Amino acid sequence: MNKLYFTQEERALMRRIIERGLQQKFGTDSPQWWVARIALAKSLKLGDFPEGEEYAPPPYVKGGSELHMDQIVGKDRTGHEDYTLPLKLLLSARHEVDFVNDSRRFEEALHRHIRRGLREIRNSWRENFDFFDYLYQDFFFEDTGGSAEGGGDGGVTNEDIEAALKKVEVSVELEDRTDGPRLSRFKLLLSGVADYERLRRSVDDLNFILGLAANSLSLELGGGERRVILDAPRPTSLWRYIGWREVEALLGSEEMALPICPATDVLGEPIVFDLATAPHLFIGGTTGSGKSICVHAIILSLLAATDRPELVLVDPKAVELVTYERCQHLRGGRVITDMSDAKEVFDNLVEIMDQRQKHYKSIGARNISEASRKGLEDRRIVVVVDELADLILDKPEVETPLIRLAQKARAFGIHLVLATQRPDANTFPGLLRSNVPSRIALTVQRNSESRIILDEGGAENLLMRGDMLVKLAGQKTIRAHGVDVKSSDIDMVLRQ
Repeated sequence: MNKLYFTQEERALMRRIIERGLQQKFGTDSPQWWVARIALAKSLKLGDFPEGEEYAPPPYVKGGSELHMDQIVGKDRTGHEDYTLPLKLLLSARHEVDFVNDSRRFEEALHRHIRRGLREIRNSWRENFDFFDYLYQDFFFEDTGGSAEGGGDGGVTNEDIEAALKKVEVSVELEDRTDGPRLSRFKLLLSGVADYERLRRSVDDLNFILGLAANSLSLELGGGERRVILDAPRPTSLWRYIGWREVEALLGSEEMALPICPATDVLGEPIVFDLATAPHLFIGGTTGSGKSICVHAIILSLLAATDRPELVLVDPKAVELVTYERCQHLRGGRVITDMSDAKEVFDNLVEIMDQRQKHYKSIGARNISEASRKGLEDRRIVVVVDELADLILDKPEVETPLIRLAQKARAFGIHLVLATQRPDANTFPGLLRSNVPSRIALTVQRNSESRIILDEGGAENLLMRGDMLVKLAGQKTIRAHGVDVKSSDIDMVLRQ
């Protein structure tokens, strides 16, 4: 069989997975084929065939890796079965192509799948997150779909709710139940007004009776006399993820300057809002909460808009946003990874803001919308900082231009999207916080972190993996679930 070649970057990723993920020593005898098989499984989960030049088998390069096909299929491993035929049958059934009788085509398909799988792992696994838990969550708790009428999905049933409420001596009528992607929503009619206070005090007891973790249930007024809503989490094995392609079509039809869709509500309806009226956005969440996927969803939303803005992408860790280097709407043609450059970029944006202010005043326009109606064609600019804490800790002097932009830039078409894993008073200071009114909180460790993001608690009780609280300027906080963005979605949008 032929050899499979991998680039220097792919070899470096394999090494990190082996050493930091699998906790094995990397060397000439290290099991790179393990990583290749994991990558193959990762790619096969996506369903479609890995088209595109980026997945084509590369030529041999010095410093890269080469693997024999026999290593991938297990043929040369003593005591191991040869999985060549099962893999050929699997790929043939998945892609409706005869790979059984065409070994060359089979080898190329396997090569493409492994390369795409490596890219998926690079974009989704964080090295400070346990690799085995990452695989467990990814392969067993994602996209399982499912819906249940009357609660027959292994989650909280109608009968469970009614029995639990009876135990805490709250008299209600169950009017309706709706199953969302991750939560089941129960609409209750209380027998009397006094039952609401009794129910509110009993939520912790209900969690215990129903066998749920503390703070799993959430209660809110349902609108109308004596009506309340009780939300209960569904089993994680039955969560349904809303993919990027399901919401992309909505963005072009929205009459907004900068429509973005980072999430759906608890019933699965897309949440679309105008970043131009937000007018700046802060996102906080711990490792594994889904913060980075949320940032990707926002960037893709901006690139799917009818009038695409210029993007300024700042990535202190040079991990998440570098994939957008080939984006044609990238201001300056590159992602900012050097923090010394970041200070210069922010200072330049302040100058642009001041220039626009003078120009708009000269033509009698108060903001970019009025200037546009007078024939001025300034493009909006959206600045995305993936890790605000690293930026401010490394270059504290950037705080001054950031605050100036937050205070004034909205009127002149410059908007900020600031994200961090470590929300605290030092990395999201008061002056900046008061001028960034729209917030998204994913799961955090402590109530104090939730209050830094939202000015209220609650994010410490979220369920990770994209579960979030969204608080837009002038609106009440709502619970939402992040749109699922894959690296193939990013590639697709960048090719458009």
